[in-house]
Amino acid sequence: MKIAVATDDGKVVRFGHFGDAEMYEIFEYEDGDFKLVKTIENPYTDEKLGITDHNDPRKAALIHDLLKDCDVFVGHSMGMKNRKLLEEKGILMVALKKKNVPIEEALKIALEEAPKHGKL
Repeated sequence: MKIAVATDDGKVVRFGHFGDAEMYEIFEYEDGDFKLVKTIENPYTDEKLGITDHNDPRKAALIHDLLKDCDVFVGHSMGMKNRKLLEEKGILMVALKKKNVPIEEALKIALEEAPKHGKL
């Protein structure tokens, strides 16, 4: 199972929209352990794309393609249209409810949620 975590600093989950994270850390869960596979810079933030409309479907498609190998997305928030698109593609979005969640804690939360949605 591959998990994409939205972050701006590589330490905590980004507080704000998943699609505006500075980067995504990609973890693989295997044999009871998380391994950081790679870090992907996000070239598709609203600012970098010059987007002023919230929830632009073009941006969502670009980010989904960027993270196409991932089974689970972990972030703070994501629009309902984009969550529905993920669901249709079989991707689980784990939305965290609080600020400053360390990535390690977020991965544990994702691991708890994954079996409830047929992942793992």
